[in-house]
Amino acid sequence: MSIQAITAQEKRALKTDPTQLVLLVAFLLACLYAVLQGGAYRQTQVEMTTSFTEAQIERNTAWRDRLVAVETGTTAPEDDRWAGLAMDVSFPATITPGPLSDLSQGVSDVKPAASRVSLWRSVDRLFGNYQIQSPIDTAAGAFDLAFVVIFIMPLMMIALSYDVLSEDRELGRLGLILSQPISVRQLVTTRLKVRFGAVATILLLSLLVSLLPGLGGDDFATRVPFLAVWLLVAGAYFLLWAAVIVWAISLNLKGETTALLLAGLWIVNGLVGPASLSAAAESLYPTPSRLAFLSEAREASAEAYKSQADIMQGMLLDHPDLTAENYSIPEYIRTSFLVTRTVDEAVVPVLQRFDDVQAERRQFLSALQYASPAVLTLQSLNLAAGTDLNRHVAFERSVRNFKQAVAEAVEVKVLAGERLSLADYDGLPRFRHQEPSIGGILGQVGLPVGFLIVVAILLGAIALNNLGRLQNRIRES
Repeated sequence: MSIQAITAQEKRALKTDPTQLVLLVAFLLACLYAVLQGGAYRQTQVEMTTSFTEAQIERNTAWRDRLVAVETGTTAPEDDRWAGLAMDVSFPATITPGPLSDLSQGVSDVKPAASRVSLWRSVDRLFGNYQIQSPIDTAAGAFDLAFVVIFIMPLMMIALSYDVLSEDRELGRLGLILSQPISVRQLVTTRLKVRFGAVATILLLSLLVSLLPGLGGDDFATRVPFLAVWLLVAGAYFLLWAAVIVWAISLNLKGETTALLLAGLWIVNGLVGPASLSAAAESLYPTPSRLAFLSEAREASAEAYKSQADIMQGMLLDHPDLTAENYSIPEYIRTSFLVTRTVDEAVVPVLQRFDDVQAERRQFLSALQYASPAVLTLQSLNLAAGTDLNRHVAFERSVRNFKQAVAEAVEVKVLAGERLSLADYDGLPRFRHQEPSIGGILGQVGLPVGFLIVVAILLGAIALNNLGRLQNRIRES
C-alpha cells in the first residue's frame, strides 16, 4: 500500500465514515455559529458606540449653538446666562471595538467602552461599571471562534486521530500494512495530514466567512493584518496539539488508553491550568474589591463636600481677585468645580492603587502563562483581536487623563466666573486614544508563538523517534 493509496483511503473515509463525518459537520457548525454570533456581537458594539458618540455630538452642537447666538448678538447675554458655561462642557470618550472582536471577545464585554467626560463628574464616576477582574476569568466566558480554537478544536483533533495506529494493530492489520513499502512514520503522518487537514480547512473557511461584509465589519483592509496575526497564533496552537497527539500515538498504547491520556491533557491544559493560575494570582494578588473602592471614593467625596467652606476659603486666599462681587455666574458652580477637583485629587490615588495591583497580577500571569498553552494562546488571540485587558486599562487611564486636561483648560474661566468664548471652546482638547500598532502587537505575540512552535517541534521530534523505534520492534518481531 503506497502513501497515495493511504491518502485516498483517508479522504474517502472522511466522506463516508459516519463517525468522522458527524464530527467534521459538528465542528463546521460550531465554527460558523461562533462566527455569526461574533459578527452580531461586534455589530452591536459598533452601533452602541456610534449612537453614544452621535448623542454627545448633538448635545455639544446645541451647547455651541447657544454660545454662537450670544456672541453674534442673536441672544442677549442676560437672556441666556448659562450659555458658554464651562462646567457644562462634556465630550464623548470611546474606544472602538477591537478589529477582531467578533473572533475573540476577550474582556470587551465586561470593560467600559464609552464615557461622557463632564466636569460635574469626578473620576470615580466616569465609568458606571468599574471593576478589576482576573484576566483569565474575564477572557474565557464567551462562545466565539477563540473559544472554538482553544477548547473544541483539540477535542476534534483527538476524536479523529486517537486510534490512527491502535485500530490497525488491534485488528491485526498493522503487520500486513507495514509489509508494503511504507513505514510507521509515513502511515501515521499521512493519515494525520488528511484528518488534521480537514479540521484546518474548516477553520480557515470560517475565518474567510468572518471577512464577509456585514459580519465582522466592512473595514476589510484594516482587519486583514490583524487576522494574519490571529491566524498565526491559532496555527501555532494547532501545531502544538498535532505534536501532542502524534506523541501520544507514538507511545503505542491501546486506543482507549490513548484517548484517555489525550483527554486528560486537554483537561489539564484547558481547565486545570487556567484555574490554577487564576487561584495563584488571587492568592498572591487578591482582586481589589469594588465595594472597597466605592467606599473609599464615597468617603473622599463626603469629606470634600463637608469642607466646601474651607475649599472656597483656600481658593480666595490664593486668588484674592476672585471675589463673589466679580462673579457673574452662581457661586455653586465654582464651588462644584473646586469640590469635584478635590474629590479627583483624593480618588486618583485610590484608582492608582487598584491599577498597581492589576498590573502586578498581569505581570505575574504573563510570566506563568507559559505553564498553560490554553492561557498563553487565549491571551495572544485577544491581543491580536484588540480585546485584551491592557488595551482597555489604557483606555480608562486615557479618559481620566483627558478629564484632567479639560479641567485644567477651563479652570481659569470657571474660577473667574466667565463664559467660555467660541475660540476657547474650539481650542479645548478632544479625546484621542492611542491604539497599538500591528507591529507592536506582532512583537508581543512573537514570544508566545515561538514558544508554542518550539514545544511542538520538540514533541514532534520525540514522537517521530518513538515511531522509528516502534518500526524496529515490529521488524524484529
